[in-house]
Amino acid sequence: MAVDTLFVRRLTELLRLDTQPVGVKLYRRKEELPRRPYNWKVNICQLVCQARYRGKFASGTPDLMICAIGAACTGLIRTPDRFTSGQAAVGRYVADLAAGRKFMANTYKLGDRGKLYEGIYVGPLVGFKDGDPDVVVIYANPAQVMRLIHASVFETGEAVKADTVAEAALCSSIGFALGEQKPVIGFPCAGDRTFGGTQKDELLFALPFSLFQTVVENLESLQMSAGQVYPVGPFMNWTPSMVPAYTLTPEDLEEGK
Repeated sequence: MAVDTLFVRRLTELLRLDTQPVGVKLYRRKEELPRRPYNWKVNICQLVCQARYRGKFASGTPDLMICAIGAACTGLIRTPDRFTSGQAAVGRYVADLAAGRKFMANTYKLGDRGKLYEGIYVGPLVGFKDGDPDVVVIYANPAQVMRLIHASVFETGEAVKADTVAEAALCSSIGFALGEQKPVIGFPCAGDRTFGGTQKDELLFALPFSLFQTVVENLESLQMSAGQVYPVGPFMNWTPSMVPAYTLTPEDLEEGK
């Protein structure tokens, strides 16, 4: 299924997104990447940031990355022992090794299966090159994510999973959407805020590209059946109460007659 520009634009219009939806594709051989990576080291969240804000396409390989957990989440490296054991989280996010092990076990990592890919390609969904992306990433506020949830469950009622440890959430969500072929809500991690420019009111929503058109069509259905999907308009059919000095009285209505 090719990226349909009309569907991307309709998604952006329906949800009034501030930044562009992003396509992500993983490659088993780096020689297959449609463009060479930068010759300096960058994180995946930086590539996504420039795609959604500036409409740029870029490639990355693990030898030209800094973030080990991000590379592990996306299967670009085998998950290092310091993450599998939980040691990396001790003192930073959790109190001890037992909690760290659980914390990292709850961070979805394709690298737990071994090294699966050699390269990643990131760009705006509109104009995505080299075939279809594997995953679509959307940054949105909680009310917009609510509608993405509704569009995802419209036909099934199945709950959308959420990343609730907030560790490597962007890369973990990419890995989950690809590995499980299901949508997921991510709570951006400290690194995504530091290096990826994520704003304090943003969540991320990742879904396999195979579901993208269905989600947009379901948003359209919600729009037709329930009215404007975003923003949610306040209900105004009620009578307010105001302080006496500002409240109309019968005498006010009589004046000037």
